[in-house]
Amino acid sequence: MNIITYQDFHTIRLSDFYAGADIREIENYEFMGELWVGELSGFNTCLRLLAEPEATRAISLDFTKEDAEMAGRVLEALQLPVTKASSEADLTALFGAPQKKLRLAKDTITLDFIIGEQCVYYLSCTLHHISGLMYLDIVQEEKVSKKVKGKKKKVMEE
Repeated sequence: MNIITYQDFHTIRLSDFYAGADIREIENYEFMGELWVGELSGFNTCLRLLAEPEATRAISLDFTKEDAEMAGRVLEALQLPVTKASSEADLTALFGAPQKKLRLAKDTITLDFIIGEQCVYYLSCTLHHISGLMYLDIVQEEKVSKKVKGKKKKVMEE
């Protein structure tokens, strides 16, 4: 499955999709073992590596708030065929077996995938068993993808 090109991913900014007063610029933000700069509004972020501050490399989306429509617009721009209603079965049908599956609470599960053919991304989706997609992280950062790819598949059963 092919999704957005790296070049197009690098140009995405949260402010292109959201104009709320709570959006703010951040610096020295720690995420996935790296330092980032970027934009943040609640749990929605568009992050750029501190060492490469012009290119968006990580996007986090929160589907639990009233502005979930904004997250849907970002998914469209990413050309990522996921919706708030996506289930574990939907995601595995799209992306295959997850690299990692983690259950932190009895009603939520996090699935980690490596997706894309020409442009490879790390994708993490946290799902609620009734409400569907709660949070999504998509990262185009080689160190992060290599860490996930290099790990043995971890599955925590219910």
